[in-house]
Amino acid sequence: MNINRVNEKEIPYQSLEEFGLTRNMISDLPMDVILQILSGQRSPVLPIEVVGADGQKVRSKAKFSLVRSDAGKVDVVFHPVFKTMEDSLCVVSKDPSTGKESLAVVDARTLYSLDVFNGLKMGKVMMDYSTTGDGRRIKSFLQLDPETREVLSVPSQVIGRNIQTLVGEFNLTTAETNCLQNGEVLTVSQEDELLSIGIDLNYPTGLRLEKGDERRWKERASREWNSYSVGVFGCWKMEDGELSYIDEDDYTEEVWTEIERQRNFRKINQVSFKM
Repeated sequence: MNINRVNEKEIPYQSLEEFGLTRNMISDLPMDVILQILSGQRSPVLPIEVVGADGQKVRSKAKFSLVRSDAGKVDVVFHPVFKTMEDSLCVVSKDPSTGKESLAVVDARTLYSLDVFNGLKMGKVMMDYSTTGDGRRIKSFLQLDPETREVLSVPSQVIGRNIQTLVGEFNLTTAETNCLQNGEVLTVSQEDELLSIGIDLNYPTGLRLEKGDERRWKERASREWNSYSVGVFGCWKMEDGELSYIDEDDYTEEVWTEIERQRNFRKINQVSFKM
């Protein structure tokens, strides 16, 4: 399963800066988050701002991902957080005159059956049809991003091919393969260690592997954040489920106390590791 990774030097900082995300802010994200972004995954929901036609700053929230064009250039795709009605979802649509793709809010009842819609809301991976940019309907795996309400879709053939790679790696039986294809989490034993596998369209391959049982796999679906994630130039603060950035010049006593706590924690761990 090949992943189209991006080198850190290729990050289009200028494009990100246009939306208020500076190089320092990106560099101060936790290292595991940066590595996920470089592998093609979406970022966490971040605060963004743009300057409107009237010169006023408009603040919003969005995820972003890095994509590589056919020409090899790395660009940014933003996935804004939509506040929508209960039965609305966000899907990718394509302007037939310009060919430009954008996100559109649609009534889910016009796209999916009630079973599929309810399954998506419950966090399940569902099988249905998605519409390509040229208007073709293809069978796809679907998954709802609960933070942006964007419906992620990947053609079933793509996921099926990646599942077949796992069949060879783990000698999966037909029943185990069917379990994965049905969107269920499969737990296998490898060298006396449990490993759980399931479809997760947030990942470049469409599959996520975690050490542990199914419960652990589901827990790892979302990242746990500390109150402060301290970087070199500043830190990210997590409060009420939202991230905000604090420059070093604006550190409060509370932030400095947290920095000292994290430094001491690392020192203790380093000493314990050596012992």
